Amino acid sequence: MADIVPSYSFQSPDLPAPQAVEYAGVQGVVFLIEPDQLEMIISKIEGWFDERDEIVLVDSGQSDKKGIGTVIMEWEGFEIDPLFLAILRDDELVFDYAVYTRPEG
Repeated sequence: MADIVPSYSFQSPDLPAPQAVEYAGVQGVVFLIEPDQLEMIISKIEGWFDERDEIVLVDSGQSDKKGIGTVIMEWEGFEIDPLFLAILRDDELVFDYAVYTRPEG
């Protein structure tokens, strides 16, 4: 039996159009990934969110102590896409993630 709800991952070619929900501030996410997958994941993120000016790839690189890939992204004036958070929660390439909020400024 086919999946009723399709699953998405960093292997997915694209994502469905998000239902943008406005937010009075900035929501961000920091996530930790397999270091050898950093380049592929950054390329995927840039492709997925190319036409979404409210989403900023703040920084990416490797942690100093363990060499783990790190990515920081922010949604300016909108909530983080729930589908993107589901990918972070379920994709095996993602070790962990944390969501934060801050006032716009």
